[in-house]
Amino acid sequence: MFTMLKMSQGARKTQEINKKGLNKKDSNPINYKNADCDGITWNGNNIQENPLRAYLGISISTLYDLDLTSGSYYAEGYVWLRYKDVPDWMREWDPEIYECPLKTVGFINVVEAQDFKTQLEPSKPTLDDDGHYIQWLEYSGKFIATSLDLSLFPFETIVLPLCIELDDLYAGESDVEYLPSGQVITAPPSINGYSLKHCDVIPYINTYQTNWGFQYANSFFNKQNFSAYQAFRIETTLTRDPWNSFVNIFLPLVIVMIIVITAPLVAIQDYQTKLAIPASALLVLVFLQDGYKKILPPGLNYPTLADLIYTFNMFITIMVFLWSLIQTKLYFASQLNGGQLKQAQLAGLMDNQFFLITLFFSLLAPYLFYKSCKRKKIW
Repeated sequence: MFTMLKMSQGARKTQEINKKGLNKKDSNPINYKNADCDGITWNGNNIQENPLRAYLGISISTLYDLDLTSGSYYAEGYVWLRYKDVPDWMREWDPEIYECPLKTVGFINVVEAQDFKTQLEPSKPTLDDDGHYIQWLEYSGKFIATSLDLSLFPFETIVLPLCIELDDLYAGESDVEYLPSGQVITAPPSINGYSLKHCDVIPYINTYQTNWGFQYANSFFNKQNFSAYQAFRIETTLTRDPWNSFVNIFLPLVIVMIIVITAPLVAIQDYQTKLAIPASALLVLVFLQDGYKKILPPGLNYPTLADLIYTFNMFITIMVFLWSLIQTKLYFASQLNGGQLKQAQLAGLMDNQFFLITLFFSLLAPYLFYKSCKRKKIW
């Protein structure tokens, strides 16, 4: 578990007796929308009758430096919390959180935590015009996206998550709602090749199959070795520019394959050129594929759309080479019985037919591969 996530669990242990005494037997479970708690049902006797009620807002001011090889990116922005009052039981449990509830907010998909920066603004909550206290938390750091779907690369749509959690309060001790305050992303992401599609904030319950050594959790959740916290996932959906992808990755392939597919149309008398074209093109395809592979994560457990298209065109190139080799062999064999002219005419007719067949499949295959990748049915 991330260091920041459980930094405050020591304080929870020292207040076990006080928190048990503050639970109300006549309290009712809180109904959380969009919550998935693996079938857990809270013990009604252990749920706080007076949870921390607040509104949470978030913004992303800068999103940049996406690295597909590591699945990481950088983001900067603000998180804020609005509330009218703080329950009295929090004063005994944790005076620091009681004075500044925003300190319970933690970022759960941060990497390189030693470089992650947060700053409270102002240092203490301030009273707003509507009678609510409000405080902002500025954040800046590197985040991890663990489930990037690159199967449609280079025409993929990716989701960059930014996950925050109320990691000092069990689900049931807090009742925090997301309050929209305009656009979540205040400026276009600075990520080359991608454009912003939309950004969503999804509330959920983050569950763990451990109580972090705190036995109070067993009675609170009425389940052994379990804990759950309110959390919010900000999903930024980006889509790659299709024209840019085509020009940089597929246009060189198209140019090479035009030369390869038309190679059978070269007269059999010029057999050296007929054989050299597919052989040279195969080396070019290998270098082109290596170029785009450098921006993908190493060891992907599934082929991307680009992989399928390049592999298929390598297969076509090999078939063209073998076809030219066979035609050349038949042409030289015909010299032994004086049928060289007839064989050249027959080879020209067969070459035309082979050209049409390879052209048809070269145009059809990319569409079939795209539909297959989109449906997640890779052959």
